[in-house]
Amino acid sequence: MRIVCPECQSAYNVGSLIKNAILVCHRCDTEFDTFGNRIDDNNPTKQVFLDQENAAPTFGIHDLMQSGMNNRQQHIIIWMLLVLFTLSAIGLATRWSHWQYNGMIRGYVVQSDNTTPILDRDWFINPASVSTQWVTRDDQSIALLIEGEVENQLATILPPPEIQITFVTQTGQNIQMIQGITEPSDLKTLQHAPYASPAIDEVPVLSSGKRGFMLLIEDAPNSTQHILLHALAVQRQQLQKPLDL
Repeated sequence: MRIVCPECQSAYNVGSLIKNAILVCHRCDTEFDTFGNRIDDNNPTKQVFLDQENAAPTFGIHDLMQSGMNNRQQHIIIWMLLVLFTLSAIGLATRWSHWQYNGMIRGYVVQSDNTTPILDRDWFINPASVSTQWVTRDDQSIALLIEGEVENQLATILPPPEIQITFVTQTGQNIQMIQGITEPSDLKTLQHAPYASPAIDEVPVLSSGKRGFMLLIEDAPNSTQHILLHALAVQRQQLQKPLDL
């Protein structure tokens, strides 16, 4: 509600609930009512307003200014939120190449869309978990045993990956082989020749979960200097729903 001082024409915006009160202009100290009428000692309505102020306190300059300041504060807050939202959107757009591989975002995308491919980078093999040893088998042959742990980087369940083993030899030749993660094997099975590999582990790995692996290499190159391990993502099988006849 807009009220104008009858003396200096200063305008004020006050709440519509402020009625029948004596207002004081902060510029000329003129008293006037909420209808813009001057209040003086000879005005017979002054006593009526004064009596009503006993139940409703007088709204002076502080109240008038505070009313306008509240409106300004509300507008400032809205503008600040808009600026913050704009800056966040710009930051997300400029660094999308980074955020699109974030574990939480990738997990949501993969979970909500079954056609989204699983990437090799969705898995991580912790180097500290990897160990190797030679195993002597029943026929006195030697096989290389590689053990380690692979971690699901996404915030959703994934099928266990395959493990790519790269043997870097003294001649600089790289020899690669791929093995799936199998169910746990005991020492007797590992020492038996030929090696009877257990079934492939098909139990999904939970969000941010880990899965141990044990790989037995029967024909590892003798000239191997280094061994490199890389997780290969296994895509989800699309189950076909039976047709309703």
